[in-house]
Amino acid sequence: MKIVITSIVVAVILALIFSLPVLADSTGEVTITMDTESVMAITLSQTNWPIGNVSSNTEHMTSPAATWCTITNAGNANVNIYIQGKDAQWLGQPVNTYKWTLSNDGTNGDHRYVLWYHIANDTADSYTLITKEELPMTHVKDDSPLDGSPLNLSAHGDYAQFGLKLLTPTFFYGGRQMETHITISAVAA
Repeated sequence: MKIVITSIVVAVILALIFSLPVLADSTGEVTITMDTESVMAITLSQTNWPIGNVSSNTEHMTSPAATWCTITNAGNANVNIYIQGKDAQWLGQPVNTYKWTLSNDGTNGDHRYVLWYHIANDTADSYTLITKEELPMTHVKDDSPLDGSPLNLSAHGDYAQFGLKLLTPTFFYGGRQMETHITISAVAA
Protein backbone atom coordinates (compact mmCIF):
# COMPACT_ATOMS: atom_id res chain seq x y z
CA MET A 1 0.00 0.00 0.00
CA LYS A 2 2.89 2.27 0.70
CA ILE A 3 4.05 1.84 -2.88
CA VAL A 4 0.63 2.83 -4.23
CA ILE A 5 0.46 5.97 -2.04
CA THR A 6 4.02 6.87 -2.93
CA SER A 7 3.27 6.35 -6.60
CA ILE A 8 0.17 8.56 -6.39
CA VAL A 9 2.11 11.31 -4.59
CA VAL A 10 4.91 11.14 -7.19
CA ALA A 11 2.32 11.25 -10.00
CA VAL A 12 0.62 14.33 -8.48
CA ILE A 13 3.98 16.09 -7.99
CA LEU A 14 5.01 15.39 -11.57
CA ALA A 15 1.66 16.62 -12.84
CA LEU A 16 2.04 19.85 -10.87
CA ILE A 17 5.61 20.42 -12.06
CA PHE A 18 4.60 20.22 -15.69
CA SER A 19 1.38 22.22 -15.26
CA LEU A 20 2.77 25.13 -13.21
CA PRO A 21 4.07 27.04 -16.25
CA VAL A 22 0.66 26.63 -17.86
CA LEU A 23 -1.06 27.99 -14.75
CA ALA A 24 1.31 31.02 -14.57
CA ASP A 25 0.44 34.42 -16.15
CA SER A 26 1.63 34.66 -19.75
CA THR A 27 2.51 38.41 -19.66
CA GLY A 28 4.13 40.78 -17.20
CA GLU A 29 4.61 44.52 -16.88
CA VAL A 30 7.62 46.55 -15.80
CA THR A 31 7.23 50.22 -14.87
CA ILE A 32 10.19 52.45 -15.67
CA THR A 33 10.31 55.97 -14.22
CA MET A 34 12.92 58.51 -15.25
CA ASP A 35 13.52 62.21 -14.83
CA THR A 36 14.60 64.18 -17.89
CA GLU A 37 17.44 66.63 -17.79
CA SER A 38 16.58 70.20 -18.76
CA VAL A 39 19.30 71.62 -21.01
CA MET A 40 19.56 75.37 -21.51
CA ALA A 41 21.82 76.16 -24.44
CA ILE A 42 21.91 78.77 -27.19
CA THR A 43 24.10 79.41 -30.21
CA LEU A 44 24.91 82.71 -31.89
CA SER A 45 25.54 83.05 -35.62
CA GLN A 46 27.76 86.10 -35.08
CA THR A 47 30.31 86.59 -32.32
CA ASN A 48 32.37 89.46 -33.70
CA TRP A 49 31.52 92.93 -35.07
CA PRO A 50 34.71 94.52 -36.47
CA ILE A 51 33.68 98.16 -37.01
CA GLY A 52 37.09 99.59 -37.91
CA ASN A 53 37.98 103.27 -37.51
CA VAL A 54 35.36 105.42 -35.81
CA SER A 55 34.91 109.14 -35.27
CA SER A 56 33.52 110.84 -32.21
CA ASN A 57 29.75 111.17 -31.77
CA THR A 58 28.83 108.86 -34.67
CA GLU A 59 26.38 105.98 -34.95
CA HIS A 60 27.31 102.60 -36.39
CA MET A 61 24.81 99.82 -37.14
CA THR A 62 25.28 96.18 -37.95
CA SER A 63 24.42 95.16 -41.47
CA PRO A 64 21.79 93.94 -41.95
CA ALA A 65 20.36 96.11 -39.21
CA ALA A 66 17.77 93.74 -37.70
CA THR A 67 18.91 90.27 -38.81
CA TRP A 68 22.67 90.48 -38.30
CA CYS A 69 22.80 87.79 -35.60
CA THR A 70 20.64 84.72 -35.09
CA ILE A 71 20.12 83.28 -31.60
CA THR A 72 19.07 79.61 -31.71
CA ASN A 73 17.77 77.48 -28.86
CA ALA A 74 20.21 74.53 -28.90
CA GLY A 75 18.81 72.96 -25.74
CA ASN A 76 15.50 71.39 -24.82
CA ALA A 77 14.22 73.98 -22.33
CA ASN A 78 11.88 76.94 -22.70
CA VAL A 79 14.17 79.99 -22.26
CA ASN A 80 14.07 83.77 -22.17
CA ILE A 81 17.06 85.60 -23.65
CA TYR A 82 19.00 88.10 -21.54
CA ILE A 83 21.65 90.65 -22.57
CA GLN A 84 24.39 92.49 -20.69
CA GLY A 85 27.02 94.98 -21.83
CA LYS A 86 30.43 96.03 -20.53
CA ASP A 87 32.74 99.01 -20.65
CA ALA A 88 35.00 99.15 -23.70
CA GLN A 89 38.68 98.62 -22.85
CA TRP A 90 41.79 99.81 -24.68
CA LEU A 91 43.70 96.79 -25.99
CA GLY A 92 47.07 98.54 -25.64
CA GLN A 93 49.64 98.46 -22.86
CA PRO A 94 49.42 98.87 -19.96
CA VAL A 95 46.19 96.90 -19.86
CA ASN A 96 43.06 98.45 -18.28
CA THR A 97 44.46 101.97 -18.24
CA TYR A 98 41.84 103.53 -20.53
CA LYS A 99 38.17 102.74 -21.10
CA TRP A 100 34.92 104.00 -22.51
CA THR A 101 32.12 103.71 -19.98
CA LEU A 102 28.91 102.07 -21.21
CA SER A 103 26.01 104.51 -20.87
CA ASN A 104 23.13 103.49 -18.63
CA ASP A 105 20.74 106.21 -19.83
CA GLY A 106 21.20 106.30 -23.63
CA THR A 107 23.35 109.42 -23.75
CA ASN A 108 26.96 109.55 -24.84
CA GLY A 109 29.59 111.90 -23.47
CA ASP A 110 33.33 112.23 -22.97
CA HIS A 111 34.67 108.64 -22.91
CA ARG A 112 31.07 107.31 -22.63
CA TYR A 113 29.44 105.27 -25.41
CA VAL A 114 25.98 103.78 -26.03
CA LEU A 115 24.89 100.33 -27.28
CA TRP A 116 21.40 99.28 -28.35
CA TYR A 117 19.81 96.16 -29.85
CA HIS A 118 16.85 95.74 -32.21
CA ILE A 119 14.92 92.45 -32.49
CA ALA A 120 13.84 91.50 -36.01
CA ASN A 121 10.13 92.03 -36.73
CA ASP A 122 9.73 94.53 -33.91
CA THR A 123 8.57 98.08 -34.62
CA ALA A 124 10.84 99.62 -37.28
CA ASP A 125 13.87 101.47 -35.90
CA SER A 126 13.00 100.55 -32.31
CA TYR A 127 16.21 100.07 -30.39
CA THR A 128 16.53 99.06 -26.75
CA LEU A 129 19.40 100.18 -24.53
CA ILE A 130 22.06 97.65 -23.47
CA THR A 131 23.44 98.32 -19.98
CA LYS A 132 25.90 96.68 -17.59
CA GLU A 133 22.94 95.12 -15.78
CA GLU A 134 21.81 91.74 -17.12
CA LEU A 135 18.26 92.31 -18.40
CA PRO A 136 15.82 90.35 -20.55
CA MET A 137 15.79 91.27 -24.23
CA THR A 138 12.28 92.65 -24.73
CA HIS A 139 10.10 93.18 -27.78
CA VAL A 140 9.10 96.64 -28.95
CA LYS A 141 5.88 96.11 -30.86
CA ASP A 142 3.64 99.17 -30.86
CA ASP A 143 -0.07 98.38 -30.31
CA SER A 144 0.63 94.70 -29.74
CA PRO A 145 0.18 92.46 -26.70
CA LEU A 146 3.80 91.36 -27.25
CA ASP A 147 5.08 94.90 -26.56
CA GLY A 148 7.47 94.69 -23.60
CA SER A 149 7.40 90.89 -23.47
CA PRO A 150 10.70 89.00 -23.11
CA LEU A 151 12.34 87.40 -26.13
CA ASN A 152 11.41 83.74 -25.68
CA LEU A 153 12.71 80.63 -27.44
CA SER A 154 10.38 77.90 -26.23
CA ALA A 155 11.72 74.80 -27.99
CA HIS A 156 14.83 73.26 -29.53
CA GLY A 157 15.53 74.93 -32.87
CA ASP A 158 13.48 78.08 -32.18
CA TYR A 159 15.39 81.20 -33.18
CA ALA A 160 15.26 84.99 -33.22
CA GLN A 161 17.38 87.60 -34.96
CA PHE A 162 18.69 90.94 -33.79
CA GLY A 163 21.04 93.75 -34.74
CA LEU A 164 23.18 96.25 -32.83
CA LYS A 165 23.74 100.00 -32.90
CA LEU A 166 26.70 101.85 -31.35
CA LEU A 167 27.04 105.59 -30.61
CA THR A 168 30.66 106.60 -30.00
CA PRO A 169 31.70 109.02 -27.23
CA THR A 170 31.58 112.77 -27.88
CA PHE A 171 35.30 112.82 -27.06
CA PHE A 172 37.89 110.06 -26.84
CA TYR A 173 41.64 109.63 -27.22
CA GLY A 174 42.39 108.67 -30.81
CA GLY A 175 44.75 106.03 -32.17
CA ARG A 176 43.60 103.31 -29.77
CA GLN A 177 41.92 100.00 -30.43
CA MET A 178 38.91 99.61 -28.15
CA GLU A 179 37.04 96.38 -27.46
CA THR A 180 33.89 95.52 -25.57
CA HIS A 181 31.80 92.41 -25.02
CA ILE A 182 28.09 91.80 -24.69
CA THR A 183 26.82 88.65 -23.06
CA ILE A 184 23.73 86.92 -24.43
CA SER A 185 22.36 84.26 -22.09
CA ALA A 186 19.46 81.83 -21.77
CA VAL A 187 17.44 81.83 -18.54
CA ALA A 188 14.67 79.35 -17.76
CA ALA A 189 11.30 80.82 -18.70
